[in-house]
Amino acid sequence: MSAPLSSYLAERKAYIETHLFACLPELGTRPASLSEAMRHAVLCGGKRLRPILCLAACEAAGGNAAHARDAACAVELLHTYTLVHDDLPCMDNDLLRRGQPTVHAKYGEGLAVLVGDALQTLAFEILARSPEAAPGTIALLVTELAHAAGAQGVIAGQVEDIAYAGAPTRDIVDYVFQHKTADLFAAAIRLGAHVAAATPATLDKLTTYANNLGIAFQVIDDLLDAHEAKSDTKPELSCLDIMSEADARAWAKQLTETACAALHNLPGPIQPLDALARELLSRVI
Repeated sequence: MSAPLSSYLAERKAYIETHLFACLPELGTRPASLSEAMRHAVLCGGKRLRPILCLAACEAAGGNAAHARDAACAVELLHTYTLVHDDLPCMDNDLLRRGQPTVHAKYGEGLAVLVGDALQTLAFEILARSPEAAPGTIALLVTELAHAAGAQGVIAGQVEDIAYAGAPTRDIVDYVFQHKTADLFAAAIRLGAHVAAATPATLDKLTTYANNLGIAFQVIDDLLDAHEAKSDTKPELSCLDIMSEADARAWAKQLTETACAALHNLPGPIQPLDALARELLSRVI
C-alpha cells in the first residue's frame, strides 16, 4: 500500500471511530449486558471501509466530508448489525471475527440477535437526528439506507446466500454479490453524495463506481478465502463454485477498471476512491 493511501485510511479511520464510539451507549448503561455486547461488536476492529467511502464520496461530489460524519457512522453501525446476524448459528455459525469471539459466542445467541437489532435501529436514529443542510435531505438519507438494508437489498442477498450456499449458479452469485455486498457499498457512497447535494450525473457515476467496487470486493474476498484453512465444513457461497481462480481474478480486474473509469470528471477529488479500489485489487493480482 502506498504511503499516501495508508496515511489517508488511518486518518479517516481514527476520525470515524472517534464519532462512532460516541454514538454507542456508555459501558454500564442498563441493561449492562446489552451495552457491553454492542460495544464489543463495534469496537473489535475492522477497516471502517464503508464509512471511509461515504466521506470520500461526499468530497468527490464537491462536499465537505465533515458534513457526512453521521451518515458514515450510520452505515458502519448497520454493517456491524449484518455481521452480528451473519455470525449466528442459524446463519454462518462463526465463533471468531477479526480474531475476537463473535457476539453470540461470547454473550449467547439471544442477546446477539438483540444486539443486531439495537445496532440497526441506532443506525437510523443517528441518521435521523443528523443536521439537515436542505429540507428533505434526512428523509432521502433514511430512505436510501433502508432500501439498501431491506427486503430488496442486504436481506434479500442473505436469503439467497443461505438458500444456495455450496451450489450456486452464475445468476445466484451475481444476485448475492450485488445485494448482500454491493448494495451497502452503494448506500455508503450515495449517502455521502446526497449530503453533498450531488447532481444526478455525479450520483450516477458514483453509484456505478460503488456497485462495481462492491462486487469486486466480494470476488477478491472469495479469492483470499480460498487459501485460508477452514475449521468448519459448513458450505459457503463463493464465485469459485462456478469459475476458476483465473476467471475470478479477471472479473475482479474488469470490475475495478469499470469502477475507476466512472470517477472521471467528478467535481471533487477522486484520488482516494481510485487508489482504494486499486489497492483492493492488488491483494489478488
